[in-house]
Amino acid sequence: METAVRRAAAGLDRCRRLSPKWRASIAAALAAAVAGGVCLALLTPSDKPRARRYIAFKACLLTDSRGVAGREAAPVWEGMRRASLKTRAKIQYLAVPGPATVANARPYLASLVQRHCGIILAAGKLATDTVTASARSFGDARFVVVGAAGATGNVRAVRASGAPVPDAVERIVSAAVT
Repeated sequence: METAVRRAAAGLDRCRRLSPKWRASIAAALAAAVAGGVCLALLTPSDKPRARRYIAFKACLLTDSRGVAGREAAPVWEGMRRASLKTRAKIQYLAVPGPATVANARPYLASLVQRHCGIILAAGKLATDTVTASARSFGDARFVVVGAAGATGNVRAVRASGAPVPDAVERIVSAAVT
């Protein structure tokens, strides 16, 4: 026991004889080692994946130039978002920039079809008019026009306004996934 005390005293004595510059370096190295250990302990990955795992189904929304911030598109997007959380389906939207004409919007609708969207929703006058005018050209695609009449062939119409829109869209997208 006495030898251990002598060794410890000798070690402290050697430390006191070091210049302040060396003592500061040793203290900084010890602090960095402790901080690194704490960071390593806190940042170890958990068993749960952090990224959402989606299924191989896409629901797409065609909107006017305001995108999902538009008055007609916002509740539709909310319903799509809810359905995505429930079913893990991917959702995306495409806003039509430029002139608000069916001729201008038609290529944007075609690009959603080419992206293999399982269901394409249209919100707002421009988008619904474009789908109604062009749906026959895309016989294999499934369309939903929200707030407009005119269900034909591969187009389903949802006549809802206000609060029921997100609920109706959530049901439609969820049903399309299954």
